[in-house]
Amino acid sequence: RIVQRVPAAAFSPRPKVDSAILHLRVRPQSAVAVDPARFFAVVRAGFSQKRKQIHNSLAAGLQLDKATVQQWLANAGIDPARRAETLSLDEWGVLCRACPATDAK
Repeated sequence: RIVQRVPAAAFSPRPKVDSAILHLRVRPQSAVAVDPARFFAVVRAGFSQKRKQIHNSLAAGLQLDKATVQQWLANAGIDPARRAETLSLDEWGVLCRACPATDAK
């Protein structure tokens, strides 16, 4: 939740946007039932290249060939043309569970 808004004038140099102080609550258990190391490796790879489709980001970020990544995404039911920011938390979990055992550890 937002605790307080911080105007751009509070910073030097002044950014073009206002900011906010957030209060985050740690969940008692993970929202996605997958190995955390694998989850963060896959998500990091997915977001590793700005404005790229998910199959390109994963292939580059995990150093996998595109055919392997295409099959992996198909197994997870995820369109390879999507971008990382369009995947929900649940979809990232499905993708991690479909991840071949030798990849993204």
